Amino acid sequence: MSQDFTATPVPPRWLHGLAVLTVLLTLPLLFLGAGVTSHGVGMVDPRGFRPPWEIINGLFENSGLALRLEYGHRTFGFLVGLCGIGLAVGCWFFDPRPWIGWIGVLALAMICLQGLLGKFRVDYNALHGRTYAMIHGVFAQLVFAVLISVAVLTSRRWVADRTEAALPALQRWSIITAMLVFGQLVLGGLVRHQDSAFGPRGHLLGAFVVVGAIVWLLMLIRISSPLPLGEGPGVRAEPRNRFKVERMTLMILLTLQLLLGMESWLARFYAPQADLPQLLPIRMHAEWIRTAHYLVGSMIFATTVSVALIARRSPGASLVRLRELEGAI
Repeated sequence: MSQDFTATPVPPRWLHGLAVLTVLLTLPLLFLGAGVTSHGVGMVDPRGFRPPWEIINGLFENSGLALRLEYGHRTFGFLVGLCGIGLAVGCWFFDPRPWIGWIGVLALAMICLQGLLGKFRVDYNALHGRTYAMIHGVFAQLVFAVLISVAVLTSRRWVADRTEAALPALQRWSIITAMLVFGQLVLGGLVRHQDSAFGPRGHLLGAFVVVGAIVWLLMLIRISSPLPLGEGPGVRAEPRNRFKVERMTLMILLTLQLLLGMESWLARFYAPQADLPQLLPIRMHAEWIRTAHYLVGSMIFATTVSVALIARRSPGASLVRLRELEGAI
């Protein structure tokens, strides 16, 4: 059964702009955080929290790549936190839909929790090793997905959508695909943070499962082209594909992710001393390839969440009633 999200009053444009800005600031935050892990410099600063002025001052000093990655990551963390506060206030007080306010508060709470996990990763490293580092990296995916959801829900595209909910098969499979992608990200976290024999094998096998799931999702999107309300076989109108952007984004990201995953695997497990035929990784710093692999994986997960959200979008009873009244007049 699809979720009826509407009565659909129009949210202010600036609120959607702030949501998009928060998402854009989260991308370098994820990239720099993954870079910290890929370069193995998560403990370059033994203090889990520093005030913003100390971090900015450290960025302008000649402190080397390790501290620049860590302080850059923390700087964007503060910026995303400030945007999260503005987003929560805007959703609560300026969006006419009450349920959006709670989503804004949820986004802010998750941003704060993610910041605490980053602090715990440093402060409790001696006790728990890289356990908090893995949790910090995996939870970042959920935060990013929620921020993407806020951007979608506050957009004019969401409000102006007049099509019925997508096919039930697409609704179900979009949720399953998002869960499979998240599971693959967890397995990737095991590879990056834990010396687990299951991690590499599970991540490799999971890649085949996720590729198959996304390909099937793209097929369902292709055949799910609902007509706008009030139109039918006798009306000369083209079906509206509400997933056009998401479909193209998934195809591009999936192709890029497969290439990055292959190169990451070759760079990690290539053994030049072994007298065996092996594929040579490309001549590029493997740390940056792994960092890009993490970022693209995060974007794929957020896109599948966006598809699942849009698939359940229905125009709402009030809009149907408005159409009936217009027809009667």
